[in-house]
Amino acid sequence: MNAQPSGTWVPGVRVTALSIALTAFACAAHAQEAIKLDLQVWNLSVKNLYTGPDPYHYANSGNVFAGVEGDLDALANIAGASFNLQYVFFPFMRGEGQPAQDSWQGKAGSFFAGAPMHNDIDTGYLARFTWNQRLLQDRLELAVGRSNARQHFYMANCENVITCNDPVIDNSTGILPYPYGSWGGYTRYRFDSGYYLHSGVFESNPQHYFKRTKGFDWDPGDASGVTWLAGVGAKADFTQDPYAYHYELNGFHNTGEQIDPMDGRLRRGSDGLLFKFRQTLAREGEAAVPERGWQVFGAWSWSADDMQPFSHFAEVGVTRLGPFGRPQDTLNLKASYLRLGARQAAWQEHARLLATGRDERTRRGVSRIELNTHWQVTRNLALEPSVQYIFNPDNFYNPSAPVSGDGAVIALEVMYNLGSALGL
Repeated sequence: MNAQPSGTWVPGVRVTALSIALTAFACAAHAQEAIKLDLQVWNLSVKNLYTGPDPYHYANSGNVFAGVEGDLDALANIAGASFNLQYVFFPFMRGEGQPAQDSWQGKAGSFFAGAPMHNDIDTGYLARFTWNQRLLQDRLELAVGRSNARQHFYMANCENVITCNDPVIDNSTGILPYPYGSWGGYTRYRFDSGYYLHSGVFESNPQHYFKRTKGFDWDPGDASGVTWLAGVGAKADFTQDPYAYHYELNGFHNTGEQIDPMDGRLRRGSDGLLFKFRQTLAREGEAAVPERGWQVFGAWSWSADDMQPFSHFAEVGVTRLGPFGRPQDTLNLKASYLRLGARQAAWQEHARLLATGRDERTRRGVSRIELNTHWQVTRNLALEPSVQYIFNPDNFYNPSAPVSGDGAVIALEVMYNLGSALGL
C-alpha cells in the first residue's frame, strides 16, 4: 500500500475530527444550558434622623452575590437533582461592628431603627451549598447542605429588602441572619390545590460569624443548638391565579441556650409561631402580571419564652402595583407594632440606672409607620428607597443609654443585576 502524500485529505480522519468537534460543541452548549450563573451587586445606605442615643449617623453595607445553579439531570443524568452554590462578599462597609452598641445599631438604639443595617464584620460568607432533589412528579422537594432557613421559609413578605425584618425571627428562633449559611435540611410537599406542608432543621452557630470563618468552618461542635421549623402554606403566582396570594404559618423550636437578661439564669429551649401573608385584592390589565393592582400583606409572630427580648410582633400593609403608570414598580405603606418582653424592659431599666443614674421607665409598646417603593429604573437596575418613623423606640441595641425620642430612619437600597448585564 502506497503512503499518502503530505497534505492529502484522509476522509475517515477528517470526519472523525469533525465529529469530535461537533460533539464537544454540543456538550458545551448543553452544559451552558444546564448551569445558571447569578451575579448581583447590592448596596444599602442608611441615615438615622433625630432618634436613638446618638442620632444623625450614617452607615453603608455592600453585598456582592455570586451564585451558580446546576441541573444534575442534564449534567449527570440524575433525575430531579440540582445543586446551588452562593457566596456573598461584603465590600463598602461603614458603621458595622461588634459589639452592636458601639456601632451604627447602637447609635440608632431601637430594633426597628437598627435592624436594617446588619453587622457584616467579615469580608464574605458562604450563603448556600446544597444538593436539591425533586421526587413524586416534583411534588416533593428536598434540600440538604449549607443554607439559611430564610432561603426556604416565607419570612420576607414586604416587597422591600431594607426593612422587611421580624424581631421574633431575628432574636428568638436561633436562625442566623441571611446570608449566613449553616448545616440544614429542608423538605416540602406541594398539593395540586396550591397548599403545601414543609419542615426543616438548621444548625444555629453564631460562633462561626464571630470567628470570621467565611462560612468554611463546617464543624458543628461549637453550635449553640438547632432550630426546628414546620408549617403549612398556600401559594399561587399570577400565572396560576389572577389574584396571586401567599399564606404561611410556621411553628419553631430553638434548642439553643437561653439567658435570662435579669439574673443570667440559663435554660435550653424556646418556642413560638410565625405567620406571613400577601393577597391580591384588585387588578387591571389582561396580562399575566397586572398593569396596576392592589395587594395587602401582613405578619404576626409570637414567642412563648419570657426570657426573649420581644413577646410578639404584628404588621399590616398595602401595596400599589404599577404606580405612576409603571407596571414593574411597587409602592408600599405599612404599620408595625412590637411588644417588648417584661423581663427585657426591666433589664433595660436596671442597666440604664446603673450607667446614667436615670430611673426611666422602658416603654414596652413600640410602633412605626413606613413608606417604601421599588423602582425598576432599567432592566438590570432597581432602587428601593424607604423612610420609617418610629414611636416609643426601645433601647434594644443600646440598653444602658437614656430612653430615645421618636424619630425617623431613611434608607436606600441599590440593586444591580451584573450577571444579566454581562449576559450570564
